Amino acid sequence: MARKGSNLPGSIIDAIARMPWWAGLVLASVVWFGFQRLALIEAETAVDGVLRGLAAAFQYVLPSLLCAAAVISAWVHYRRYRNYASVAGERGQDVLEMLSWREFEQLVGEFFRRKGFSVEHRGGRLPDGGVDLVARIGDDSYLVQCKHWRVQRVGVAVVREICNVAAAEGAAGVFVVTSGSFTDEARRFVAENRIDIELITGERLHRMIRGLEAAAQTGQAAGAR
Repeated sequence: MARKGSNLPGSIIDAIARMPWWAGLVLASVVWFGFQRLALIEAETAVDGVLRGLAAAFQYVLPSLLCAAAVISAWVHYRRYRNYASVAGERGQDVLEMLSWREFEQLVGEFFRRKGFSVEHRGGRLPDGGVDLVARIGDDSYLVQCKHWRVQRVGVAVVREICNVAAAEGAAGVFVVTSGSFTDEARRFVAENRIDIELITGERLHRMIRGLEAAAQTGQAAGAR
C-alpha cells in the first residue's frame, strides 16, 4: 500500500511518536508550575490581569494535553517494540504484511537503530524524492525509502528517484525497503549504478530482523555467564 498524503494530524502523531513518553510528563510538570506561579502574581496593571487570567485558564489544560501526549507516546513506543518482536518471530512475514504503512516505517527505523544507526524520520512530508528515513553511522548518512506494498512490486522509477536525491545530498548510499519485492528492471538498475544501493524485500527484512535478534540474545546469554 502506498503512503497517503501528508496532513497536519499525521504530522502531529509522528512528532508525538518520536517524543520519549517521560518527556511529556516532565514538560507537563514544568508548564503547570510555571502557570501556577503566573496565576498567583498580583495584578498591578491590565497586562498583569490578562496574564493572570490566561495562566489560570491554561494551568490545567496544557499540562493535561501534555500528559495525554505522553500516554500516546508510550502506547506508540509499545506498539513499535511489540511489532518488532512479532516480526522477529517465526510467523514474522505474515505480521509484516499486516502492518500499516506508518507501522512499517517505524519498524524499519527500529531495525536500523538496532543495527547501530542514528535515525531521523522525514516521513515523506518534504519534497525530497520520497525519503522516509535518514540513517547515519559515523560520518556517513544513508537515505531510506519504505514501500509497504503487499502486491505491487517496486519498480525502477522509485529506485532512480531516491538515487537522484542521494547524489544531490551527497549521501553515502541508499536503502529501499519493501514488504513485497522488486522488479527485474529495478534490480538491473542497481547492478549498473555506481551509487551504493541496497534493495531489501519483505522476506529478507524478516530474515535480517530474526538474525539480528538471535545475535542479540546470544550476546546477552554470553554476558550473563
